[in-house]
Amino acid sequence: MRLLILLLALVGGFILVGMTVAPSQPVLRDWYIANACPLLDQLSTDMCAPVRRAASEPGRI
Repeated sequence: MRLLILLLALVGGFILVGMTVAPSQPVLRDWYIANACPLLDQLSTDMCAPVRRAASEPGRI
């Protein structure tokens, strides 16, 4: 039971980082779009929307 809770917490943290931190960090954002978004899109396309929106904004570093 504890292992399941730990696994859920790790997955939730991974998604949370992608939605909050990754849009403002160019290297992390690029990695997240290339590696994590294809997997997360299978669950919901809304999870990667903030990262993709930040990547498409001109002038955003």
